[in-house]
Formats: sequence, structure tokens, C-alpha cells
Amino acid sequence: MGQPLAAAAVAAVSIPAALLVGRWQMRAAMRTAEEAGRAGIAQAEATYRAALDAVRADAGNAYVQWRRSLRRDAYSELLLVAHRVRTAALLLTSGTPDESRARIESGTLATQRKSLGETEDSLTAAWLVVTLEGPRQAAAAAGDLVAACQSFSKSHKNDAIVEEAQHSLQLANQPVLAPGHPLPEFITTVEGLRQLVIESYGHEELMREIVRADQNSPVNVLRHRAYQLLDQIPDLRGPGLVMLTHSLMTLDVDDYEETTSQLNRAQSAFLAAAQSALDAEAGTQSHW
Repeated sequence: MGQPLAAAAVAAVSIPAALLVGRWQMRAAMRTAEEAGRAGIAQAEATYRAALDAVRADAGNAYVQWRRSLRRDAYSELLLVAHRVRTAALLLTSGTPDESRARIESGTLATQRKSLGETEDSLTAAWLVVTLEGPRQAAAAAGDLVAACQSFSKSHKNDAIVEEAQHSLQLANQPVLAPGHPLPEFITTVEGLRQLVIESYGHEELMREIVRADQNSPVNVLRHRAYQLLDQIPDLRGPGLVMLTHSLMTLDVDDYEETTSQLNRAQSAFLAAAQSALDAEAGTQSHW
């Protein structure tokens, strides 16, 4: 009987011990599983963050590239339209006097003038797009380029108007006119007025003289005589007024070389500003 009791006692003691060991092992396994789970979650979060960062970087690069493309297209369009304005303006006054006369008589000048006006409208539209796209430095340079184009164009348009008016007066003066017809004297008076202004007056002095309206001053004597003669040929009043005004504004006529230099400088400045803006966009993209 003693041996069975001893065995039973040993078995009774062994069961709790086994349970205790099993519990320890289970707790260790749970801790290991928890640590593995946390590590897995951390790894998953890291992978997710990396993927999210990659998506954000791709999206950012795509946006920068899209914006850079819009700006490049806007800059290119402005430069192309500015070139077309320059070309169209030059066509108004290019060629020999005979070519100029043929251009006027055929109606080509009117067509070219209309084309220039449409191109100037396109220039304004292109400038507005650059102003919208920016940045400010490029927009400011674009404004200077547009102003220089307009000045260049205005100079050639004014010269074309004068050429057209001069042609009209010369054409009217070609037939045998009745003795005492006022047109030949008007043409002579206007030319004399132009030479007087060039040789004897500075701009401010001329303006003071006209405002003062001294009837006996040389410039006003010729001015009033020209107006008297022009009143006698009302059918030529339009071109006559153009030539008379031109003779007084000779000192204000834009110099070809100066307007061309201004346009070239403005174009170079805009190119530099545009390139700087595009380079900045490319640098932004590389840092995403």
C-alpha cells in the first residue's frame, strides 16, 4: 500500500508543476507573439509610410512638371507673338518708295495694317497668360516686352500713315491744277514748317511757342497759313491734317534704332527671366 500512495503523491505534486510550467511557456509564447505582432505592425506602418511618401513625391513631381510645362508654353507663345508683331510692323514701311506706293494703291497696306492689329491683340492675350502663370519677375519682364513691341509697332504704323497721307497729296497734285489752287502751296508750307521745327526748335520750346500762339512767330505764321490753305481743299483735309501734324511732331517721332534697341533689350530680359523661372521649377522638382 505504501508504494501506491507514494506514487499518487508524486503524481499529485507533478500535475501542478506541469500546469505551472505550461503556463510559463504559454506566457512566453504570447509575449513572443505580441512582440512579433508589434514588429510586424511597425514594419507594415513603415512600408505604408514609404509607399505614401513615394506617391506624394510622384504626385508632387507630376504637378511641378505640369506647371512648368504650362509656363514654358506661355513664355514660348509670348515670344512667338512678339516676333510676329515685329515682322508685321516692319512690313508696313519696308521696301523702296515705288514699292511703298504700290502697296498703298493695291490695298496691301490696309490689309497689312489690319493683320498687325490682330497680331497685337494676340500679343495682349499672350501677355495676360504669362501674367497669370507668373512668377512675378517673369510677368514684369513680359510687360516690358509687350510695351517695347507696342512702341516699335506704333513707330512703324505712324510712318505708314504719313506715307499714305503723303501719297494722297502727291497723287492729287499730279494733274494740271487750276492756277492759284491751294494744294501746291499747302505742300510747300508744310515742308517748310517741318524743316523749321527740325532746325530751330527743341521740343519744350516748340510746345511753348504753340501754346503762346504769337501770330508773328515763325512757326505760328507757317501753321496758320497751312490751316488757311487746308480749309480751301476740304476733300484732302484728312491727309492734309496728318502731314501738318507730322510736321509739328517731327521731334517726337520715335527713332528706329532706339525702338529696335529697346525691343531687343526687353526680349533678352524676358528670356532671362523665363529661363530663371523654368530652372527654379526644375530645381523644385528635384527636391521632392
